[in-house]
Amino acid sequence: MEHKTNNQANEAVGKFKLLSSYGGPGSLLHTEYGSIMVSCIEEWGFITRIVALREASIKLKEDEYSYVVRHAEIEGLLISDDLRLLQELQRRKRLPNLKYLALVPDIELSDVFHTIQGGKTPLAINSTFFPKIFFNDYNIYRPYREWHRDWVRSGMNVREFSPPRASVDVLLKQDNIVLICDHGHCSDFPWSRFLKWRIDNRDRRYGVVDIFACQTCCNDPQIQIVDTNANASGFDGKWLRCRNRGCQYGAGVSLKGLMGLKLSCPGHMPWETAVGDIRNYYGDAEGRRTATPSEVCHSQYMRVALTTGNNTYFSRTLSSLFMPNELFMERAELEIIRLETELELAMGRREFRRCEDINNQIEELRKQVVDVDDSDLSDAEREMQFRNMEFSALLSRNEEEININDDLRVVDVTQNLEDELRPYFSRVLRIDNLKVTSAQLDFTRVQPVEDDPTLAKDIFRSSKGNVMVYPVVQNFGEGIFIAFNEDLVSSHSPVLSRFSDMIDRTRSSFARSAVATARLHNWHLYLVHTFSHLLMRELEFRCGYPTSSLSERLYISSDPATRMFGVMIYTAEGAEGSMGGLIAQTRTGSLNSLIKSALMRATVCNSDPLCWNSQGQGLFELNLASCFSCSLISETSCEKRNMYLDRRIVVDESFGFFKNLV
Repeated sequence: MEHKTNNQANEAVGKFKLLSSYGGPGSLLHTEYGSIMVSCIEEWGFITRIVALREASIKLKEDEYSYVVRHAEIEGLLISDDLRLLQELQRRKRLPNLKYLALVPDIELSDVFHTIQGGKTPLAINSTFFPKIFFNDYNIYRPYREWHRDWVRSGMNVREFSPPRASVDVLLKQDNIVLICDHGHCSDFPWSRFLKWRIDNRDRRYGVVDIFACQTCCNDPQIQIVDTNANASGFDGKWLRCRNRGCQYGAGVSLKGLMGLKLSCPGHMPWETAVGDIRNYYGDAEGRRTATPSEVCHSQYMRVALTTGNNTYFSRTLSSLFMPNELFMERAELEIIRLETELELAMGRREFRRCEDINNQIEELRKQVVDVDDSDLSDAEREMQFRNMEFSALLSRNEEEININDDLRVVDVTQNLEDELRPYFSRVLRIDNLKVTSAQLDFTRVQPVEDDPTLAKDIFRSSKGNVMVYPVVQNFGEGIFIAFNEDLVSSHSPVLSRFSDMIDRTRSSFARSAVATARLHNWHLYLVHTFSHLLMRELEFRCGYPTSSLSERLYISSDPATRMFGVMIYTAEGAEGSMGGLIAQTRTGSLNSLIKSALMRATVCNSDPLCWNSQGQGLFELNLASCFSCSLISETSCEKRNMYLDRRIVVDESFGFFKNLV
């Protein structure tokens, strides 16, 4: 439908896309109104509401946490109870006062009017148009604020300007060019400054250009981009000029070579812009007058990118399998939590002597808790420790110890393995109920930086000490957990030169973090990860589940302190196989048949012998005997972007881990 009023400019976006590897604060989303950039979490309606509830509890002198949780639920907002994830975010992001993990709420749009249903507009997530350069039918390029100013001056209703319009019936079109740097910054392309600089330096050679320090072509730029008569594609066939009659640069210049420009970065952070009242879809007047938030940037240069490019956003996420506190906390820590709750109740009843006694007990218990200094750990090491908590509990605890909360229910089905399979695995669990909660850590542009947070940008603009609420998404489902026999893995002897030759190959800087991961885990990563993919593909063949409905959770570490080799394959609530179909595969006959069939299928690929003998293929050439025909799966289902795969380490007749089964 055609949207002409303020409150109809809404876009339905899946909440799992908002906090994913490809979306979140600072990301560009493409809507029917144009490209938008998701705002930082301080501009998210439900986050500000949780903050307001906290402030209200303080004014009313109520118990803060219980007041916030209770009133949030009344308003349709939920707080995650994943304490382990909360503590990890506090450590990983240095957020000492973080207290609430707020679940992204379900907000529905009217099919007829496209308006937000149920009065939930104040809970919605804000965004801002980006790029902010728009052009009309005459290809005149101007910033959003200038089009908006002219709309208001012409006497038009400001509530009808969203989406941006040249007139009541004519929508403006949006530029599709942005500037990005590897420190996460993003800027509009400065067409007027570029026009002047390009003409003034037509005959000069140049490297990195400080284009934002250049002047505009004139006082009132009327930038126009038109096609040339040249037989060229893309920007090589475009001409840039100024239509202001008084501009001395009106003759214009070709845009040939535009995509190869290297420009100094002004450190722009448009996602941190204050957008004002969430009900004003046309934006905030003060925000339009205020310069884009920025900081000093030390990157080498910015590069030109299309808004549809796949290098404009890479995020790092942290996910947690919910585990009851008893599975990962010491007895003293559990008792402290119980006493702190009792202390809050005693304070509410003004039982001051009781409060003093409880405080003394808490202080004594804190002396028993070993305070581990993990400040020097890298994010990769933190992640291994975090995963190892889950792996250790699932591997070593019995069913009675694990099944103390309905959000995690397991059944040990290791005995269902046949004698010839049992030596390879130490445990197999059927997970009837599970809950996975995910949060976004930060993001980068140009290239992913998986284990080095120094280049990444936070999803919040506040100082770290002021962040008390963090957004998360939550999945319920079922799964299968498989732990490899650690002794058998340790004693296995693959052909190491296959991996070292491939990993040590010279690559571009884009592959730096990916290669570091391969080097850290070496062939163990290839073994467990490939086995996971083979099982997921076999589930697709045998049961009809598309791999996009499945997810993997890898447990891999050769470090003696966190040694683990295992995988959990699970499906989310509402996906195919989430109504008992996946866990049905753990029955005696089905489980053995599933594993054997997956291994046998891995011995053949339509691309063999090229695939089987490959010395490097796939992303960054970090796969060996693995391609789309045999072991790659849906990218959204894979934790490692379909890297670190090799069928031969699994089923090669000479050195494969399962060579005696095929």
